[in-house]
Amino acid sequence: MELREEQEGLCLALSMSWFWQLRNHYGDARSWAPAVAALGPDPFLPPLRPAVPLPDPCTAQAPPWAEEQLWEARRGVRLMVFASGGGGAAPADGKGAQAYLRGIVDAYRPGLPQTCRQPGFLWFSARLLTGQSASLGETLDDAVRDCREFGYVWELGLVLLLRARLRYGHPGGPERSEGDADRALAQFERAGDPWGIAESLSVRGEAYEWRGRYEEAAADFARAIGIAARGGAKAQVPALKARLASVQLETARDAGEEAEAERVLRQAAAESGQYAGEALDTARLILVQRLGRTGRTTAARDQLDQLEQAFPAATPAFLIGMVAGLHGWLDCLDGAYERAQGHLRRAVRSLETMAYLVAPHLVAEQFISAAWAKAHLGAAEDGARLLGAYDRGPVMEGFCFRSFSAAAEVRQRAETELRSALDATAYERAYAEGGGLPVEEAAALV
Repeated sequence: MELREEQEGLCLALSMSWFWQLRNHYGDARSWAPAVAALGPDPFLPPLRPAVPLPDPCTAQAPPWAEEQLWEARRGVRLMVFASGGGGAAPADGKGAQAYLRGIVDAYRPGLPQTCRQPGFLWFSARLLTGQSASLGETLDDAVRDCREFGYVWELGLVLLLRARLRYGHPGGPERSEGDADRALAQFERAGDPWGIAESLSVRGEAYEWRGRYEEAAADFARAIGIAARGGAKAQVPALKARLASVQLETARDAGEEAEAERVLRQAAAESGQYAGEALDTARLILVQRLGRTGRTTAARDQLDQLEQAFPAATPAFLIGMVAGLHGWLDCLDGAYERAQGHLRRAVRSLETMAYLVAPHLVAEQFISAAWAKAHLGAAEDGARLLGAYDRGPVMEGFCFRSFSAAAEVRQRAETELRSALDATAYERAYAEGGGLPVEEAAALV
């Protein structure tokens, strides 16, 4: 940086990008990628220079690079900036952001080798955010096709892994998710990548868990823990241990087994603290739900407080929304319904941008706690509408972030409270009305 050697800086940033992601060093990515990008022109601003096919990544050879390699390296580092939240080197919102995204989309075209690799794969995200891709499923199907055409192994495994995560939360999806996870596992085993192997086992385990196949889920989680630990992917281990403990809590045969599973869950949450603020703290979120479901709301809030205190300035809005929603649920458990409504409104506001594109069910999950609260706030008919909208479910596809294990019991509690507040005719009418509302319109009722 001091010598302003652009090509050397680009090469180092691109070489480190996967390491930063794998080890959760997002702060490094947010600092160094914008700094390196600023050494040269922005390839996504006019006049736009279209990308040409480059079979090998820029880092396959050391600088100095040919002209097209240099421009591709500039695109790659700018995409790292885009993925890490801008860092002041790209427009963050409004018309400027949309114009910048269109520049990313226009720089590439379908079928280029570099869009099958990191960070070029982010081109598909830009297409989605500008409305040029009809759905996440279509986007990932295109990426799978391109990876197969080019004969890529590791890259195909990554795209199959993403598609598996997309599918398992939808009707009939867990079976297809298992298939994609199996195929991803085969690709990563062929590539010899322990991170990919562990992630594939984790996704398959979650699909098994979704279907109540707890023994198979536990086996996959346990195997994934060992592989991740041996492979040095330390940030993976706490989340995997928490998922294993969650399954063991479901299958515990006595108080001793239940206590041991909760001990492992607490240990996983404590271990995840060293990575807090850099990634989704899955272990702590699972522990919060365990504590809330067993009536320990004060302890659950303590865990949420620890999570929020570790949030960095660039925390994704969807994570802020998920945490606010959990606060709202805990408020309902404690009978603090006005406070619950405030938290749930904040959750919806935080989730209403990206969540509609990538995980609309995260928005819909807020409806059941909101419905419960409204039964006690003089708005029971709106509560019934929210319940109807929740039961209809988001018609949009999305990635299935594991966020709310208590959904079924909260939904039942909400219906009980609403039926106590309304006569049968009023409840059924409002419930039916809610079933006809799009997710966005239902969210406005929260």
